[in-house]
Amino acid sequence: MWRLIFLGLIIYLLIVFFKRSTIGAKNDNKNVKKDVPASEKEIEAMVKCATCEVHLPRSEAYLVNGDFYCSKLHIPK
Repeated sequence: MWRLIFLGLIIYLLIVFFKRSTIGAKNDNKNVKKDVPASEKEIEAMVKCATCEVHLPRSEAYLVNGDFYCSKLHIPK
């Protein structure tokens, strides 16, 4: 019985070893762009919705009469 357990463990370890070695080889060959550190990323200003006071990036906000809104539903008519 212990021989079957030992054989199963050896087979499992071999499978894990070969999977890791093939994954590592694939990642080495790709020209994957690494994540840019936070200091080099463009930092976008956050604005607050005049209606619900939710903060959101300025590029996603609606600017109406000098006030920012998070959605068209919050813009007063």
